[in-house]
Amino acid sequence: MPPQKKGMLGHLRSRETGWRRFIPSWKVVAGVAGLGIAAFVTLIWVAYSNTPTPAEPTVAGVEDQASIFYYTDGTEIGRIGKKRQSVELKQVPPFVQNAVLAAENRSFRTDPGFSVKGTTRAVWDNLTGGSGGGSTITQQLAKNYYSDPNNRTVDRKFKELFISVKLEDKYTKDEILKLYLNTIYLGRDTYGIQAASREYFGKNVWQLKPDEAAVLGGIIQNPNRDAGDPKNKAWVTARYQYTLRGMVSMGKLSQADAAKYMQRLPKISKPGSDKQLYGGQRGYMLTRAMEELRRQGIDRKELTTEGLRVYTTFDRKRMAMAKRAAEKTVPQVNPKKLAKKKIRVGLVSVNSANGEVVAFYGGPDYLDQSFNNVWQGSAQAGSAMKPYVLATALKQNYSLKSMVEGRSKTPIGPDGSVVSKDDPKATIVPNSHDVGPAINLITATQDSVNTAFIQLMGKVGIEEVMKTETDAGIAPDLLEPHKCCLNLALGVNNIRPVEQAAGYAVFASGGVYHQPHVIRVVRYSDNKRVRLKPKVETHRVFSTKVAADATYAMQQVIKAGTATAAALPDGRQAAGKTGTTDRNVSSWFVGYVPQVSTAVTIYNDATGPDGKKKSVILPQIGEVEGGTIPARIWRSYMSNALQGIDAKAFPPPVWGGIVQKWAKPPEKKKDRRPPWCNNPIGQHDPRCQGDGGDTGDLPPCPGPFSNGGCDPNKPPSNPPPDWWCQIHRGDQACRQRRGGRGFETQSRSLSPLLPLARPPE
Repeated sequence: MPPQKKGMLGHLRSRETGWRRFIPSWKVVAGVAGLGIAAFVTLIWVAYSNTPTPAEPTVAGVEDQASIFYYTDGTEIGRIGKKRQSVELKQVPPFVQNAVLAAENRSFRTDPGFSVKGTTRAVWDNLTGGSGGGSTITQQLAKNYYSDPNNRTVDRKFKELFISVKLEDKYTKDEILKLYLNTIYLGRDTYGIQAASREYFGKNVWQLKPDEAAVLGGIIQNPNRDAGDPKNKAWVTARYQYTLRGMVSMGKLSQADAAKYMQRLPKISKPGSDKQLYGGQRGYMLTRAMEELRRQGIDRKELTTEGLRVYTTFDRKRMAMAKRAAEKTVPQVNPKKLAKKKIRVGLVSVNSANGEVVAFYGGPDYLDQSFNNVWQGSAQAGSAMKPYVLATALKQNYSLKSMVEGRSKTPIGPDGSVVSKDDPKATIVPNSHDVGPAINLITATQDSVNTAFIQLMGKVGIEEVMKTETDAGIAPDLLEPHKCCLNLALGVNNIRPVEQAAGYAVFASGGVYHQPHVIRVVRYSDNKRVRLKPKVETHRVFSTKVAADATYAMQQVIKAGTATAAALPDGRQAAGKTGTTDRNVSSWFVGYVPQVSTAVTIYNDATGPDGKKKSVILPQIGEVEGGTIPARIWRSYMSNALQGIDAKAFPPPVWGGIVQKWAKPPEKKKDRRPPWCNNPIGQHDPRCQGDGGDTGDLPPCPGPFSNGGCDPNKPPSNPPPDWWCQIHRGDQACRQRRGGRGFETQSRSLSPLLPLARPPE
């Protein structure tokens, strides 16, 4: 039998006997180990090669930034979204950068971007169930920016290592540090050094002090332990001192300064909350601005992630003035208490030149009442709608001098004519006070005469008035239910306060409508590129002549009409109109100067058992009318808001149009007395002692022998003088004089110059 061939191991083992035969040769071991190492290196190289060079972040939301809303003066209103605001490295002071490096990676400027010791320990901890740590800043950036920080596997550690190497190869140390400082989590739902500076110290990162920077650097290790919580003070202090010592060892802080800072922690702000963000008027401002942005194509997702800079039209100081006027003008008007009864107070002020809402009062506190009284709320307009009827008449070339019916409860037909009270189509309304039977449009506006505007509505047409109103920005859906009836002239429709402010701004601007808005411009996070410049609707509603004449009529409302309480203390010209509804459910005053239009309203949103809105009744005041509290609130706000704004006169009235006499004044009674009665000598004629008819507006005669042009039958004083009572013995005033004893002692002192029966020639 031929000899059998031996394998390699058999050949190697044939030389040994016993147990030694089973031990492989060192050459075999070395070969296998070499192959293993080669395979491992190859695997590492393949994995490294397949790791893409970082370009854009791969972690969702890592660059999300909150959008910031600003007042007109650049002061911040609030932020919406993740608490992050990216900054350039040059905006971060060197001592802030060094504080972070001292706390997290003191060798950052010189290391290759990864720590073999730290990575090995992290891998071992992952294999044994421990917690990793010891990563460099570059590795932390790789974890938080380019890989999944929630993935705690060995594979993830190697991926971080590879990304770190490539980051170091692609970016400079400053670029890596900038990315890190803008993305690192620092607790309280805050990302980035700038957001953390504002959260913990209420200031921008470039305003920090070295001790404050040391606190922020120290808490990076465990940001979930709130630095402001007293329970964590010992830990925060230890980390704070560790960071300061690190800055000293790096040569970035003197020993003396470190010793000074170590004596105590800087004051740390308490955690922010929605109460701080939405409390007071801020909630009304932010929600209104976000709603306007939504309509312009910027949704909440973009707001909460893109770090937009939203510049609003809100004037910070005038917002405070609006709040003070609404809450402090009248002690009985406490909006917070009234809100519990659904009695709402609203104020809104619009720049008449461009439609910007400069200030408003939306309610007592957004956290207590999220309902916005100015934009969401609406109430019956009352007589505050009459100026639109007046403007329509002026547009149709009717003059302010046109005469209309002034008598209360006069039945008016659909065409504006006076009809029988039995006419089923008649509109019959009361007036709040007595006026003449025929008044011009100025008096009708000044005294808010209901009958006059019912007739005027019939003459100019309901459809035409509605067109004027909708052109002035009033929502058609609020008008449509009432287009059947003349009483639309009296404001039976609901209207939103912001619409009224913008509507009256049309008169202030010379007849041009500017859509009310709260956004000026939106910029991207770099604060340079424009994301949105809102399109604001603008169009002419009526001519400058119509605006001038209507404004003149509304000036009389404040000078001598229903809103004298609104007269401004500096004497500048103002115009406006009151509005009070049936049963005092709502009351208004809307007024303007050439630059600004402001609407103030108090209305009841509560419904009674009868299904109708309740009246506005205030303690110690009773029912509220537009010329009282709303006018006073308007005056309070405007007198402050107009400080620093030049007093400007309205254009004078042009007195244009045709004078229509839709109502005629009653004819004066003819004087039935002889013509010589107006001469003092004629006083002795008995025919001159009676009524004799209307003597017009002649003044009383100053003596018994005046030269005419006076009324001898009017007492010249009270009580009348002796000579007058001698002639007018039967007059009531003379009978009461001297206790009714008459004038016996003086009765002979006067004698007629001519026979009583003979008149003068």
